[in-house]
Amino acid sequence: MRKAAIAISVLAVALVVSNAWWAYQLLDAGVSYTYQGASLEESQQALSQTLAIIYLMSSGDASRDQIVTAANKARSAGEPFEKNGFPWVGQLGLRFSDDGKLVEVTL
Repeated sequence: MRKAAIAISVLAVALVVSNAWWAYQLLDAGVSYTYQGASLEESQQALSQTLAIIYLMSSGDASRDQIVTAANKARSAGEPFEKNGFPWVGQLGLRFSDDGKLVEVTL
């Protein structure tokens, strides 16, 4: 009888431990998928902004204001801001020359 009680206790502990491990794995996967979704959204936003800028640049000479406006229209919300000499529109930092030509785009 004692051996049966020990076996049942060991199996019960193993069941609780395995269920705790599965619960942790499920929680970890949920957090990972959430971060992955946010990263995907940011990448899609940067891509749509970049494509808007490329389309505008291919149609001819575009001014600084036109480029910033096109990049801002392609993103979902928020206002552009200036940081370290770069106007930032969403995920993109734009650098312009003194005459207003687009020189560099950074993430």
